[in-house]
Amino acid sequence: MKISTLKGGLIANSQNALLVAFLVIVACSNPVGHIPEINPEQLRARPVKDPPPTEQTYKMVPYDLITVRFTYHPEQDPKTPVTIRPDGNITLDGIGAVRAAGLTPEELGREIAAKSSKRLRDPEVLVTLTQFAPRRIYVGGQVKAPGVINFQGELTPLQAVLDRGGFTDDAQRDSVILIRNTGGPEPIIGRINVIQGLEDGMPEKITLVTNDILYVPMSGIARADLWVKQHLRDIIPGEIIGYGIWAGAAGS
Repeated sequence: MKISTLKGGLIANSQNALLVAFLVIVACSNPVGHIPEINPEQLRARPVKDPPPTEQTYKMVPYDLITVRFTYHPEQDPKTPVTIRPDGNITLDGIGAVRAAGLTPEELGREIAAKSSKRLRDPEVLVTLTQFAPRRIYVGGQVKAPGVINFQGELTPLQAVLDRGGFTDDAQRDSVILIRNTGGPEPIIGRINVIQGLEDGMPEKITLVTNDILYVPMSGIARADLWVKQHLRDIIPGEIIGYGIWAGAAGS
């Protein structure tokens, strides 16, 4: 078959033209462009409904660190702070296992006092929070090590991505999705350009809160490349499948 004939056949093939147009559109498009970009003011206007925990209202959870003090029997005090176990219990000498998760520090103090009353006279127990359990968020999608991040203090979206190994080569870096549950009927879902701060030399305006979800989508170019690999035999005209490198590529 002459090269000129093959070339003419390819140009005349309207199906190939449509496939090329489709791939160009996909490669140039933002796969999450329909999701609105998050404005930091939007997050401040809809804060998470749960107020910052206090020792009067906070229900303790596994991995909280607490201090237990017997007011009139200091010899019963644990020598070090006590960590609430994953099963929600703590263990105290002379008492055994006590349920702590789901109680406030004051409620736990009363529970420990009640369990101690059989061997101690008028026990009074003071429980204080030494350290809250680490806050957690999840980072998924096109990062090198998707997973949960435990953190204290402040954490920005870019810091979270870097904590999970950074972006993969296929990531849509300017459109990371943030999903935040504010306690309302619908979560906040929006796009964040996490690389804008690097480009502008400005600090990030959004910080993460516990239970946030960050999802890094695949870029349009990466999706087009994946589609080509999956449909290569359909894209390549039958006339040239048997030629050179196309034989191996189409069969893979």
